[in-house]
Amino acid sequence: MRRLACAVWLSSLSWGALAALAPGTAWGGEGPLAGPSPPPVTASPAAEERDEKPIVVWPTLTPAGDDASAVALHKPAAGEGAVYARAQELDVTLRDAVQDLGYSLDVGDQGPTMGHARDLDLLERASRTPAREGAPPRGTWVVSARIEPLGEGSFLLRIIAVAPRSKQLRVRVERVSGADVSVRGLVLLRDLLSGSGGSEPSPAEARPQESASTGIMSELRSPGRAVLAVNAALFGAYAAYSVQRASGSDDPRLLYPLLTVGTGVGLGAALLVAAEWDVSTGDAWTIAGGAWWGAGAGILIANGQKVQPLSDRYAYGIGGGLVGLGLATVALARSRADEGDAVLVHSGAALGLSLGALSDLFYRGELEKTPYTGAGFGSAIGLVSAGTLATFVQVSPSRVLLVDLGVGLGAATGAAAGSALVFEDVTEEKARGFVAATFAGALAGGGIAWWLTRDRAPVPQKPRTDLRMTPYGGVVGSSATPTGPEPAYGVGVRGSF
Repeated sequence: MRRLACAVWLSSLSWGALAALAPGTAWGGEGPLAGPSPPPVTASPAAEERDEKPIVVWPTLTPAGDDASAVALHKPAAGEGAVYARAQELDVTLRDAVQDLGYSLDVGDQGPTMGHARDLDLLERASRTPAREGAPPRGTWVVSARIEPLGEGSFLLRIIAVAPRSKQLRVRVERVSGADVSVRGLVLLRDLLSGSGGSEPSPAEARPQESASTGIMSELRSPGRAVLAVNAALFGAYAAYSVQRASGSDDPRLLYPLLTVGTGVGLGAALLVAAEWDVSTGDAWTIAGGAWWGAGAGILIANGQKVQPLSDRYAYGIGGGLVGLGLATVALARSRADEGDAVLVHSGAALGLSLGALSDLFYRGELEKTPYTGAGFGSAIGLVSAGTLATFVQVSPSRVLLVDLGVGLGAATGAAAGSALVFEDVTEEKARGFVAATFAGALAGGGIAWWLTRDRAPVPQKPRTDLRMTPYGGVVGSSATPTGPEPAYGVGVRGSF
């Protein structure tokens, strides 16, 4: 039971450490640990006055076209037929709409007088409001609609809006049918007034929001969340399985619930971290490399040391995974990791495992036993070394893979060269010679691959000299004679030297 309690504590600590790094805003600030809520704030009359959005809606005018017209801009009269009726409908619609949108309509403004509906008049009206006692003018929204018949039952509709104390006109123009004048006018007005009262949107409003259609594969934020979620869920399942094995129980009624809980805890912690931080693909694979290679190193070391009982070896894996996860988290807290850094971490751990195993075989002088201890310590050293190196250097994934290929080919070449030592009558000296040849070949192959893939300085180009010569012949000139000019014939070569 004591081992079971220790294993449960280690499993909860693994993803609890990740969740603890997230700011408190991820939990919403609610629950039994949340502090007392602040008392409600009552808005003062001055604050309520500041929250008002005054607006003026001028009566609809005609005409609305871009061309110069012999008819001055005016309010439609009853004798103008359809224009007058549509203008009346539009006035009622716009006045009701601004109030529904939360604006405070100034019903005292009945519109401009004749000859005072120009653009400058709109800007001047937007810069002032009836000042209250002790309050300076704050400006107001001004909306002016224009309508003009186009024939065949259609109208040219123009809506102009000016924000408070603004020097910019917002204009929407559209050709609409007679029955749609009021409806389209409402839509155009809503578009003109949208945008938080003419102010710049806040950073939260400007940032693209995720929707249900993007899901956890969204590229807007944390593109590595899927990688992190899968690896965290698998590691949580492994931790739950280790807890069940460490307890000494083989009852599947305990195993399957533990697997479900472990997978859910790992997945939830990963999504929480991805929601708080912008986790890139390189970050996710670096964290996964630290956790999995750390767990593998712990299991290998436990097997090499023949830890008893066998069920306790899974606890070594959890401990190694936690150490690797912690180191990866600390490294990512200092700098971001790209794909090259992630590949370097995995490559370093794999190279350390291989060289550690070869070192163990060389030390023992035999090739029959599996070198668990050397492989475990080698993978741990390689993981830490590569992770540290990744924080200081910038390397491309392709170069890391080419160096790995060079290490593999070099090891195979060294093993082939030393294979004559292990054909028959294998002794400790012959076994060490074979291992040493393989080890040296791996180092040589990796060094050659690193040298060949290095960044080379561009070779300075010599200035190019174009040597072009073209022979020619025929008339090359003329000579003046008493009878007239006489042609001069000749041959030669011309060009650039």
